Amino acid sequence: MEKVVFQVLIGILIIVVAILACVYFYQRRAVKQINDLMESEKKLADQKVDQQIKNVEELQLIGDAKKQFETIKNKYEKQVRPAITAFNKRAPQLLADSRTSKLLTINTQIRDLQADLAKLTTTLQQIQKDLQHIRQQQHTHKQAVEQIKNKYRQFHRQLNEKSFEYGDSEKQLNSRLNELEDQFAQFTDLTNKGDIEAAQEILSNLQSENDKFEQDLKKIPQLYKPIATEFPEQLSELKSGYETLVKQNFHFTEKNIDKQIEQLQAKLDQTIDQLNNLQLDVVEQSNKDLSDQIDYLYGVMQKEIDAKNEAIHLIEVMKDFTKHAQRQNDELGVELDRLSLNYTLTNHEQETVRELGEQIKAIIKQYRDDAEAVANKMAVYSQVLDRQKSNQKNLTEIEKSQEKLNDEVAKLQTDEQRARQMLQKYSTQIRTIHRQVEQLNLPGLPKDYLDYFFGVSDEIKKLADELNEYKINMDEITKQLIIVESDLDTLNDKTDILRDSAELTERFQQYANRFSDNEKIAAAAKKSQELFKQFNYTASLEAIATVLEEIEPGSYKRIEDTYYREIGKN
Repeated sequence: MEKVVFQVLIGILIIVVAILACVYFYQRRAVKQINDLMESEKKLADQKVDQQIKNVEELQLIGDAKKQFETIKNKYEKQVRPAITAFNKRAPQLLADSRTSKLLTINTQIRDLQADLAKLTTTLQQIQKDLQHIRQQQHTHKQAVEQIKNKYRQFHRQLNEKSFEYGDSEKQLNSRLNELEDQFAQFTDLTNKGDIEAAQEILSNLQSENDKFEQDLKKIPQLYKPIATEFPEQLSELKSGYETLVKQNFHFTEKNIDKQIEQLQAKLDQTIDQLNNLQLDVVEQSNKDLSDQIDYLYGVMQKEIDAKNEAIHLIEVMKDFTKHAQRQNDELGVELDRLSLNYTLTNHEQETVRELGEQIKAIIKQYRDDAEAVANKMAVYSQVLDRQKSNQKNLTEIEKSQEKLNDEVAKLQTDEQRARQMLQKYSTQIRTIHRQVEQLNLPGLPKDYLDYFFGVSDEIKKLADELNEYKINMDEITKQLIIVESDLDTLNDKTDILRDSAELTERFQQYANRFSDNEKIAAAAKKSQELFKQFNYTASLEAIATVLEEIEPGSYKRIEDTYYREIGKN
């Protein structure tokens, strides 16, 4: 019984200890949560938001910025500060309650306190962000104002120290600068009155105008320099140079250069006025036009100076060149007239010479006109030079054509002599062939051979007739020479075949006599003799040679080789 009681007491003791342990750990967790909240609140206090508000308030804000600040300050005073005070009261109270029997009931209050602190933290962060935005706005605004003031000081210094780079445009620039400063004063006045929206509109426009003014200050010296120094000097030089060249009897491709120079001077004066009125885009284009036109007139005059000596020299060269070309063409025409008495000119040679003569006449006329202009000091040297260079080139081509034509007609007599020599050669060859055939003592000749022989003879006669014409056509004679040459070669081949067939037939018939008792050979010999009497020597040879080769293989080749060796033919 006592043992049971003891065990019950032990169980109760364990339960009590467990409960006490739970209470202890619960209390520690609650204390830690409260201490953490108090530490977080302390960190918020360390940020000294109230001091930040005081600092921004000292910036002497106006307008929208001031309204924004008042809203932030009011939010801090009415929402944040009471919340901080309430937190500082509730947190220590909860910490004290955590050590009493109220421990078991404060969990909800701790969660509420955590939520309040989170909300307070978010609110303070937004307030700090808004304060920073106001400070940044003020800094940007102040910086922009200072930049504008500095720019105006810089603009005045630029115009005062380097007024020589702007000419009379300085007056208009100072006037514009005064207008900008007036706008800035209006901006400052609106800012002080708190009309930030209107002031901001002026500031935006002012910044744009300032940038444009700054660009103009950089651009004008670049535009003014050529107007003030380069163009006046160049126009003066052009005028004096033109007058000097005119006195030296120069003439130009451009008319009224003196008036063009006056027009450029007037344009320069107009451009200066445009610059003084700050019409910079117009001035920029005018400067380009002036530069281009001045360079062009320089080029026009320099072109004549450069061309003079070469043009005068070329006139002297062309004097002899035209005479030589004309003389050579006349001589070529005379030679063609002479040759045309004996030869038919088939390539329009005389017409070509007449055409070349017309070209030479045109060149000579142009040469004489230019030479007269140079002599009378009325020449535009560059034009004379261009024309005579072209004529020199054309005359060179004309002389090449003359030389080619002369070479071609000079060959006519040589070609005639060569043709007569070939005619003599062909006549000798045809007579030689005739004698060779007669020496064969054949009973007769095949008709096709005779036709071909007499055909070649007629072609040689035709060649002789053409060479004996009153006017020889060397083109036709050359064609006839080619025909006769080819046909004579063919006739020689036909004559060789005729001779070889007849000679070999006789040798095979003599060899066949050895086989007189052979009926086949006897029949072949008889057929061969009949064909021989019919002047068909090739068939006659084939009739006897084929049978002999059958009876005695190799006989045909042996007899043939012996024959060709004897006549010295491979």
